[in-house]
Amino acid sequence: MLKWIPFSNKLKHLAFFIQQKASSREARMGLYFFSALESIIIPIPTDPLMAACVYATPKRWWQIAFLTASYSVLGGLIGWGIGWFFGDFISFLLKNNMIPFLSSEKFNDVTDAFSKHGLLIVLLGAFTPLPFKIVTVTAGLFKFGFVQFLVAALIGRTVRFLLVAGLVKYHNSPKFLIFFSCSIGLLITLSYVIIGY
Repeated sequence: MLKWIPFSNKLKHLAFFIQQKASSREARMGLYFFSALESIIIPIPTDPLMAACVYATPKRWWQIAFLTASYSVLGGLIGWGIGWFFGDFISFLLKNNMIPFLSSEKFNDVTDAFSKHGLLIVLLGAFTPLPFKIVTVTAGLFKFGFVQFLVAALIGRTVRFLLVAGLVKYHNSPKFLIFFSCSIGLLITLSYVIIGY
């Protein structure tokens, strides 16, 4: 028969587990590597992992946030490069009507949007829960400038991760950590639904 454990005790066990696992240098290096990959291919957001590392080592909160942002931007530059490199190939496919779900008109509309509001698109993509990998690859695909992309991504990602890390550092509660992680998951899910439609 399973023994009932009060919710407060479960939180204490969870907090102890997080502090044990997320306080190591290996956990932080894994976080930074994950942050880079999240900007290219991984659909899971970095924020909950970073929150766990900050919760485990709150004195390093600004360092963890800055390095997470830096690696995310590095991954974003790789994503931008992928988009830039394959841009001509995708343009060729569009001109020859070889992509059934993306018409050349839609492609031109997005190209115009990036030419007029590219900086704002990258800033919003870097700061909000929108999937950043979509912004990075799309920015390269539509030939958004490298320097502009770098500056916008660095500002957006740094402000976002500093804000998240600061919230976790000053609340430093397992209840807040769970609430925050669930909220981020919900926002990401909603973002995918909105993008899908």
